Amino acid sequence: MKDFITKMIRSKFSIIYLLLFIGALYVLQEKAIMPLVMGVLKSDLFFEKPIEENEPLGKLDEKTERTGYALLNCRDAVKKEGDLDDNAEFLDGNYETWALGNRQYLIRSRVRLVDPEKGQLEKLYACTVRMTGEDQADPASWSILGVDFNPEPN
Repeated sequence: MKDFITKMIRSKFSIIYLLLFIGALYVLQEKAIMPLVMGVLKSDLFFEKPIEENEPLGKLDEKTERTGYALLNCRDAVKKEGDLDDNAEFLDGNYETWALGNRQYLIRSRVRLVDPEKGQLEKLYACTVRMTGEDQADPASWSILGVDFNPEPN
């Protein structure tokens, strides 16, 4: 039995060395790696700081200059994504806007289309836009995050 233990200790792939290695890995993870990971997670590294502190959130009842520019950029995106022809009429008189935070907006409105088979029909569209630059009048300062079309409910 003594020869077996001596042979196991001197062998290259010893179970004792394996257990010691696993124990060392466990201690390294618990004492060095996990505290570092938890420190990074608790930091502000993964949180996007708000650009404007006084920005309202939720549904906006009053139209602002910024939501008007958001609507214009949204209309351009709807024209591109929906392959709308030039006679499409945007019904923007009563569009709805939600401020999502960090200069991101959800715009919902309607567009009137002329279909040769069905005649005139209205489609609802929703668009999510985000102001990434500083000049709200510049279309390059806006990025389109998504466009969605829905038929008018009957």
